[in-house]
Amino acid sequence: MHDLLHDIGITVLAAALLGVASHLLKQPLLLALVAAGVIIGPTLGLGFVHSGESIEVISELGLILLLFVVGLETNLKELKRSGKELLLPALGQFPICLALGFGIFALLSALNVMPEGSTLQNVYLAIMCALSSTAIVVKVLHDRKDLSTLPGRLTLGILVLQDLYAIFVLALQPNLANPSLFPILIALGSTVLLVSASFLFAKYGLSALYRAVSMSPEIVISISLGWCAACAGAAEALGLSKEMGALVAGATISAFPYSTHVAARVLPLRDFFLTLFFVSLGMKIEAPTLSMVVPILVMGAVVVLTRFASIYPLVRYSRSGARAAFLTTLNLSQISEFSLVIATLGLASGHISEFTMSLTVYSMVVMAIISSHAIKESDRLLNLFWRLTGGKGAGYTDIDEHRGSGHGKELVILGFHRGASAFLRSVGEQRPELLQRVVVVDFNPRRIEQLKREGIEAVFGDIGNFEILRHVGLEESRIIVSIVPDMLLRGTSNSAIVRMTRALSPRAIIVATADDETHARELTREGAQIVLSPFDLAGGAMIDQLNSLFSNASAVPGVTETLARRWTLEEREILFKGLKKTAGE
Repeated sequence: MHDLLHDIGITVLAAALLGVASHLLKQPLLLALVAAGVIIGPTLGLGFVHSGESIEVISELGLILLLFVVGLETNLKELKRSGKELLLPALGQFPICLALGFGIFALLSALNVMPEGSTLQNVYLAIMCALSSTAIVVKVLHDRKDLSTLPGRLTLGILVLQDLYAIFVLALQPNLANPSLFPILIALGSTVLLVSASFLFAKYGLSALYRAVSMSPEIVISISLGWCAACAGAAEALGLSKEMGALVAGATISAFPYSTHVAARVLPLRDFFLTLFFVSLGMKIEAPTLSMVVPILVMGAVVVLTRFASIYPLVRYSRSGARAAFLTTLNLSQISEFSLVIATLGLASGHISEFTMSLTVYSMVVMAIISSHAIKESDRLLNLFWRLTGGKGAGYTDIDEHRGSGHGKELVILGFHRGASAFLRSVGEQRPELLQRVVVVDFNPRRIEQLKREGIEAVFGDIGNFEILRHVGLEESRIIVSIVPDMLLRGTSNSAIVRMTRALSPRAIIVATADDETHARELTREGAQIVLSPFDLAGGAMIDQLNSLFSNASAVPGVTETLARRWTLEEREILFKGLKKTAGE
């Protein structure tokens, strides 16, 4: 136990120090984590961590949580609505890359260019080169504000389909060494049983459980993690991998409005364990040798060649334009973290050697560095590609940036209460087209369902959680409204919300709700440009109504006498109830 705590402490400290260095040098974090493992590990480093077994236990949890979150972010409905322009490249990319990769590796193995060139080894290399890195791609595209463009949406869609293909890989992986028909059929049957049972229980059992505890976001997270553990255990009982069960668990929850809230809350926990996983990989890799140089270059070349042989023509054929085809291909030209998961499981099963495992890690690190810089320089590479192919910039006139990109959700409403309801009702009456540019974040599932029935996008989530606000995409919004008073907020305040939203979106206009003048000044200091006071607004509306009554008293029979005489308490209550109702609406 003491060794485990010691190893975790050393691992986290090394990851933090190398992470700061990678940030200053503007290099991928993955490179820093692997380097940290090399430095502190017993194989090549200083031997600060003596037992890699304790880290492997924690890293397995990291893999399970990684695949759980990947499943949570798998939007099957959005994928279905994307149509031919996405489905054709997404469905075709993995099989084409797999077939081409296997053929290339088999040929090079016959020529003794690739060492240890068994058929099973070539299958693993082809699979690992066919998958792209979600973490690297999403991070770079997010920083470039390119996720909402056509190439960005095509890239994300293909990554989602890759995750679905990975389910079948994980299902078949235990039988890859002896690929006879009967074990494969059993694995496929077990996969169908796991997926079907999980989705049925989620629809009729888990959804009812979520509704019962939806007002307590913490219990929602506990149930979600419990569901992840249950699916992972069920997968292992069926002879499948626990990682596959976690992926299925996340995919079932993705159909619920709670997926964004759960994903945002699980991300920090997942990142912690995933850090240990990548550091543990660095501890286990062999020392680089000259014999690795050619295989690493070959793997990088296979990744790039198979992407341009699959994604580029498929995107062009789906009429998405030359520019979208090139950028999508460039975005996906690296090796996935999922490849390391498959390689790790393959090593544990005895399917591949330590050399192949090290080769995969080194290739992924090299491609991560090259790909990150290539995506950042995509416009220059695109112009170079057009000059070499004689395209002369012919993709800018295509539909790349004009079809379906939309305006995004420019107005974000944090919390849905009576004030937000009245506001959206007014928008619907006066400017109904603006409702398509609004997203509401709230933790009441009944309100979420009501808004969706009305055609307004709504996300289940705790508005007091920084990760959830970031996950919603607050950085892209132009106006952020916190309309719920402090006395109705739980676990947060308008001041905290303004502080978080200002950090996430420095240029947005922030509208917050204050209780009094002192509170209003505090919100202004935190960064709110517009501060609302419900009591002042109600009082102003009441004065307007009273002025209207006095000015029109002579035109309404009996009003002058009513206002002139002394009102009873009951009469005054009736009058002010009506005025408050009018002001509230």
